[in-house]
Amino acid sequence: MPDDAGFRLDTTRATAKVRAMAQSIGRRGLLIAGGAIALVLVAIWGGNWFFVGRHMVSTENAYVRADISLISPQVQGYVRAIPVAENQSVHAGDVLVEIDPTDNQAQVAAARAALAQAQGARASEQADSAWAAAEVRRYRPLAERGLLSPARMQQIEIQARQAGGGLAAANAAVAAAQAQLQQAELDLERTTIRAPIDGVVGDRQVQLGQLVRVGAPLMSVVPLQSVYVVANFKETQIESFRPGQPVIIRADIAHNLRLRGTVESIAPASGTEFSIIPTDTATGNFTKIVQRVPVRIRIEPGQDGLELLRPGLSANVTVDTRE
Repeated sequence: MPDDAGFRLDTTRATAKVRAMAQSIGRRGLLIAGGAIALVLVAIWGGNWFFVGRHMVSTENAYVRADISLISPQVQGYVRAIPVAENQSVHAGDVLVEIDPTDNQAQVAAARAALAQAQGARASEQADSAWAAAEVRRYRPLAERGLLSPARMQQIEIQARQAGGGLAAANAAVAAAQAQLQQAELDLERTTIRAPIDGVVGDRQVQLGQLVRVGAPLMSVVPLQSVYVVANFKETQIESFRPGQPVIIRADIAHNLRLRGTVESIAPASGTEFSIIPTDTATGNFTKIVQRVPVRIRIEPGQDGLELLRPGLSANVTVDTRE
């Protein structure tokens, strides 16, 4: 019996050692496997960074822009109609504002009357000039044969030159009257203000019955169908930038909105150079500041979510410099 007890004790100890060894091997195996997985992940991340990530240049200093048309009158007058409302879509050629044309219609009528008068005066001068020229042709042979005194011939020639000068002045008066009529007709046409582009009406300031003056802001037309992005990259980021490189645009207006685009152009100077008061670095208190250069991004048309973009919205931009 004691021998059996000793045998069972040895067997228990052996089993415990085997279990301990197995657990130790299991832990080492897990550590080895975990280390191998970590190395693989690091290798994948490093490879992705080397082949892709290091070529991706990003900035959050980016904004949606559009070439907004500011609508202003080219003639003065009282507003008699505004056929469009705020935020209304319009097409090029649609009427935006109508100015009372009464004064301009009167100016056209006066210009037409002045032109008719100038044309009548020119007709009279043409007749006088033709008669004077005929007199010169008639009397010159007589003067050459000595049948007409030189003084008389000189007088006839002077009269012909005076008639020619009067005709030239009449022609100039007709041209001036025609120009005045054209300007009056153009001003009359300008009393109807039309949309220069397709877009959406915004910032409508004009009111019915208002006296508007030349150049006064009335409203804006925003071409939402042709927005683009201006991204302000640091000067240290744009060394590898080229027009045509692909871009990923993430707009803050929608969390999952990703749009494709391309680098269209790079500004010829930093943003501070175009400010109202450019930075002056010729001072004793100089502090170097990394400058930013605007980069214009063209958005590929026809993408889902493009209709959400509005000028002024923020965006994140990533440029792929591999191409």
